[in-house]
Amino acid sequence: MNDTAPRSGQPDPPVAEKGGKRRNSRWGLYLPLGMLVLVVAGWSVFWSVAKGMVGKGIDKAIAEAAQRGDAWNCANRSISGYPFRLEVRCSDVTLARTSTAGIVSLSTGPLVAIGQPHTPSHVIVQADGPLRAELADGRKVEARWELAEASQRLQGGQLERLSLDVKQPVMTIGGVGGTTTLSSAALEGHVRRNAARPAAEMAHDLFVRVRQLASGDLDALFGDANPSDVDVQILGSRLDLLDHGITATTLEAWRLAGGKLDLTRLALKKGIKQIEARGELVLDEQRRISGRIEPSVANIDQFAGIRLRGGAMDLASALSGRAPPASTDGLKPLPAIDLRGGRVSLGPIRLPLPPLQPLY
Repeated sequence: MNDTAPRSGQPDPPVAEKGGKRRNSRWGLYLPLGMLVLVVAGWSVFWSVAKGMVGKGIDKAIAEAAQRGDAWNCANRSISGYPFRLEVRCSDVTLARTSTAGIVSLSTGPLVAIGQPHTPSHVIVQADGPLRAELADGRKVEARWELAEASQRLQGGQLERLSLDVKQPVMTIGGVGGTTTLSSAALEGHVRRNAARPAAEMAHDLFVRVRQLASGDLDALFGDANPSDVDVQILGSRLDLLDHGITATTLEAWRLAGGKLDLTRLALKKGIKQIEARGELVLDEQRRISGRIEPSVANIDQFAGIRLRGGAMDLASALSGRAPPASTDGLKPLPAIDLRGGRVSLGPIRLPLPPLQPLY
């Protein structure tokens, strides 16, 4: 009997292929796992590099701001969010500055800036209140809110869009003359590049909307306790020169470049009372605000405690020399407000107001 013959009922021994390779190789099982490990390791390195670049970018921005006289500080700064986000957190943010806006110090509560490693040009910022500011004249401003979020998009290193959304903001302004409080249901603002204008103008559209604004000063001015809705639309040229803040240096550069603000629409509605205006503002050679504003009103029967009768309003509308706006709200044009040489005029009448002072 041949001992080498296979026994009945037992499988044949495996046959080796050429080169000694076995037919049932396990590489197919390990390859996907190995590729996953490589992807995770590569992404981790990429995230770490992006984190380092963000930290260096913040340090560079703070150093450049310091050269302009701005002292920014992000307390207890941390960068986290692995694996899919980059989150820069500050326990509070402070700024010390001397500028034409009059702000000498500013501070906020906790703040977080959120971005993604593969889209660094889009950043979302969320801030907790309160925001406190001290003005150069000694007045103090405090703002609180239920929710505040800002979003910024850049394209080619230039601002493409900036949006702000604030829910239930309340602002208190305190000074020697007393305290003023403003509150509203919502505040939103947008700044975006206007692609329809020539690139050399670096034109931007600005839009601000305030809903259900409550202000004792406005109530007294119009003799109406209804909350107000406010819409403002502005087309500004060369606003890129103000990217680093409103200072004497940036404003002068903006003036010399021919910067201007076209007020395409200002609308205030308070109950049945309405005011609309449009116009243009620039800075003159003495660095004063100069320009022309064309207002229109409807259902205004009192202003600053003065009763306005229908005949007087009709006469003022006739003196304006402008046709009524294309509106069904009964808006009537008023004489234009001219700002020239530091003086303010309503139509041909120069108002007895103090001369406008240079901004810087």
